[in-house]
Formats: sequence, structure tokens, C-alpha cells
Amino acid sequence: MKQVRIRFSGTEMDYSRAAELARVCAREDSGVADPVLMAWCDRKTGRTSPVIEGSDPRYRWRDYGASHGGQLEVDVGDSYAFIYADCSDFGRYEPSPYSNLVDDVGREYICQINMLADPHRPAPGACTPLDEWTSKWT
Repeated sequence: MKQVRIRFSGTEMDYSRAAELARVCAREDSGVADPVLMAWCDRKTGRTSPVIEGSDPRYRWRDYGASHGGQLEVDVGDSYAFIYADCSDFGRYEPSPYSNLVDDVGREYICQINMLADPHRPAPGACTPLDEWTSKWT
């Protein structure tokens, strides 16, 4: 995996700024045509993504990124690291014919959009209420 280090000075770096710098760096890297963030680490707080139980928290995010197609690691200062994969080989999803909607009393539904008179309101015949089982569809 290629590694890039971004050094900075003069301003306090937070996660949002670091993530934006890493995203710009990944987009400009010629080896990653269509970058997608696979994993990250905030060493200041100890937060990482993904969270994987039962492994060494210092490395699990990196192991995940590397084993899931990570091609570029961008370190921002000493506090943040981001791993990007290239998703250009994967087809794009077309707009989904389904949407999750909530009715006036807060019940959630999965609805087939082309069957709705109002695309913002659930309707019988076009929508299925979400429960423990149907929520796994979405």
C-alpha cells in the first residue's frame, strides 16, 4: 500500500480538517482513480473506523483497510490516518426504486417510489412497515 504523509504547521488540526486534506490528496493521487475511504484512525482520541472487537485496537483499522482493497494510506500529521481504496472497477448503482419514509406518527416504511402519488408520504400497496425483520432489507 502506498503511503503519503501530509505535514502542516500554524493551525490546530481537527478530524474534519484532516479528513478533508486526506480526501483531496486521495483524489489527486494518480494511482487511485475513484477513491473511497475504507478505514481511519484518530490517534488523539483513540477512535477508529471500523470498530472490530477482539483485535488489537492500534492496528485493526489498518488491517481492515489493507485487507479490503486499501491502496493509499494518507497520514495527516501524527494524529490522523486514512486508508483509501479504488472503487473505479465497480459499477455505479442506479437510483433505487425504493425509499425509506416515515408517516405522521413516526412509523417507518420501505416504499416503492413509482407507486406513490406523493413521494414523501407512505401509502398502502406501495409501502411495507418496517419491523425487526423487514428493517434488515434496508
